[in-house]
Amino acid sequence: MFATAEMSRLTVAAPVDKMEEVLRMCASLSCVHIEEYGHFQDGIGVGRALSTEGANQTSAMLTKVRAVSSSVQAINTDGPVSINEAKKLVDSFGSKIDDALAYLDTIRDSESSIATLKEQHQVLDRLAPLDIPLELMGGFDGLEVYVGETSRASKAKSIFSALSSEILLHSAPGIVAVACQTQHAAEVQICLAELGAKAVQIPAGEGSPAKKASSVLSEITAMENTIASTQEALDAWVGRNGRSLVALEEYLTREDAIYTSPTLVAVSDQAFALDAWVPTSQTEMVTSKLDKVASHVAVEAYVDPHHAHGHDEHHDAPEVAKELVMLSDYLLKTKQSVFQFFKSIDLDDSGKVDSYEFQQALKAANVANLPPWDIGPLVKAMDLDGDGQINLPELDISLTMIRAMPADDEHHDEPAPPIEFENGKTTQPFELLVDLVGRPKYGTFEPSMLIMMTFPFIYGMILGDFGYGAILVALSLWLGSKPFAVDPLAQKGMTVLRWMGVWCIIWGIIFAEGFGFVWDGSMYVDGVLKDGYRWGPDIAILTSFYGWAHDVFVMPEALAVFLGLGDGSHPFVMMPFHRASAGHGLEQYVSLAVYLGVFHILIGLIIGFLNVNKAHGIAAAFFEKGSWLMILVGGFMVCRNFVMGYNDLFEVQPLWNLLLLGGIGCLIVGLAIYEGFGWAGGIIMGPIETFGLLANTLSYLRIMAVGVAGVKIAEVSIILGWENILKGVEAGGASGYLTALLCAVIFLFVQVFALALGILSPTIHAARLHFVEWMGKFYDGSGRAYSPLGGQPLHVEGNS
Repeated sequence: MFATAEMSRLTVAAPVDKMEEVLRMCASLSCVHIEEYGHFQDGIGVGRALSTEGANQTSAMLTKVRAVSSSVQAINTDGPVSINEAKKLVDSFGSKIDDALAYLDTIRDSESSIATLKEQHQVLDRLAPLDIPLELMGGFDGLEVYVGETSRASKAKSIFSALSSEILLHSAPGIVAVACQTQHAAEVQICLAELGAKAVQIPAGEGSPAKKASSVLSEITAMENTIASTQEALDAWVGRNGRSLVALEEYLTREDAIYTSPTLVAVSDQAFALDAWVPTSQTEMVTSKLDKVASHVAVEAYVDPHHAHGHDEHHDAPEVAKELVMLSDYLLKTKQSVFQFFKSIDLDDSGKVDSYEFQQALKAANVANLPPWDIGPLVKAMDLDGDGQINLPELDISLTMIRAMPADDEHHDEPAPPIEFENGKTTQPFELLVDLVGRPKYGTFEPSMLIMMTFPFIYGMILGDFGYGAILVALSLWLGSKPFAVDPLAQKGMTVLRWMGVWCIIWGIIFAEGFGFVWDGSMYVDGVLKDGYRWGPDIAILTSFYGWAHDVFVMPEALAVFLGLGDGSHPFVMMPFHRASAGHGLEQYVSLAVYLGVFHILIGLIIGFLNVNKAHGIAAAFFEKGSWLMILVGGFMVCRNFVMGYNDLFEVQPLWNLLLLGGIGCLIVGLAIYEGFGWAGGIIMGPIETFGLLANTLSYLRIMAVGVAGVKIAEVSIILGWENILKGVEAGGASGYLTALLCAVIFLFVQVFALALGILSPTIHAARLHFVEWMGKFYDGSGRAYSPLGGQPLHVEGNS
């Protein structure tokens, strides 16, 4: 519920010729997350992507499929296809993909041609006022023609007056054309520069520029018609083949991952080894499947090195005979390959080595001189097929696994397990919010369920309008009916939006607010209680409901006084709760925001305490997080008693002062010892850091500030719009109805603005309170997402 899926380390080794079969089995399991091999040593490296006919065909087909998929909106609304059907699509769908690519090429070529033709049309449109045939604007020996755009075309004659006998000048508004012999070209260019003329490139062609421009427009229209008809054909293609397209893309992506996954594993001449993670709940299934195709399969539960209190942190690692480690080092030192060493010790050239031959080989290499009773178990450990002898692949697999293992001093750099969420259907949508700040570090608290409870709650407390909440719920249902909503990510987003709307309705009922109106039979404007306008029979029902609620939902006097929500002379009415009116609920709204902030941060610090205790022990947890708990509780009670008039701010309150000052002292110790600040840093930073907690707590006042601001914006629509609509209708006549119409436009505009702002602003502030003020107290978002080989199937059945 509050933790991610437990992971176990999977190690698999087999001969190289079994690599594709093993990797394909891993992909079919859909739960094997392979770690990229990075411990490079002589004789051991990463593999190369498989280069088979199937791999090349898959890569080429996937490129085409992705090219089409990225250009269209293909959606599968009919559910997944079978694995056999997906395989058939690889052979049968090629011609259809080519058809779609032809449509896309036609559209792109037409768009490119239109862009070129539009440029030509712009030039021809500029030349049209000159009314000079295009063939006369160039192509003559000894004659230069210059055309330029200028805002001073009317002054061309005066500027060119000195050359009037040597040139032919033609001008029109905004453009000038000059023809001259080559020897006068420099003088003409000087005059054009004086005019500030910008040169115009003369297009090739014949005839009038105006007629040519008209012809180009016709070509553009024809191209646009081609695009429209081709797009229509492409849309029809997508309608017929969209499901097959997304299924084929998923299948080919999985196949491509299999063919390229050798680049993630350790490979020697004869064997390979892969290091992976699998959910602990599936280890038995994974082991049983891989045992059928691999020579060696081992699974071990992950143990965080920080948790091995006083023990060897690698006590669960598989034991490796020191003689094999020494043999591996010997081969590296002598630069022998496993094949060369095996041939040298295979005395009878049988392709197998028995215990005596291996004993003599170790002795000759000065590795060890083992007696028969010790050499037997060593050979048995490498004998994967159980025939009592070692063959070349078995020796290579054993040495490859040793070399692929990190050295002792590298264990601290070993990656932690990837993170796979493990939540129920109700909580899963809120994993989206957790992912925004990164997956949680393995072994720490996973907050999706708490976010499911608090994020919509705080959002609704800010917006708090049942009319807007109903719109949000309706919007989520409408979006959920669209074809794109079949995507799991979209479904999660719609669910989060729906919960936000539901809590907005709940708080709106408590606040008696809907579309900015107060629905309990009265309305507050600028803090003044005034009679509200009743419009419709349901108002009477709501007025009766809130009249009943006013008498029923009353906080007990003792509790209200204790929380500072009442003074004992007037009961604190919890519903209707007029949060935006001073003297009628605004002060209590402020208090509730602060109380919520203290409680929310308190929960975050408790979670942080548990995380640190799990990772580093109770002492570190006490000084790192327990100190903050003491500061929060003690500081809050000191401030509460001061605000409520029980004590002066600096008056001694033994319990709370002791808790506050003791917390600061423990914080100094925590910063100095556990956070590495040193005593000087701890003494300086401890008191300063305390003010950060105060800022975090007061940050929750944004609930009140943004909530009241939203109410006031909605009130603008009522004061400027709704009230004047009623006045206009009451006045009657043309002017009255015109006033009502204009005010209706104002009313709707402000309501839409208030709704848009109500969706955006409370979301941002609710997210801020969670991601910064709350999760900052315990959350480490350094986890990696769980990404099994081949992905998890969505559109193709039978992948797992």
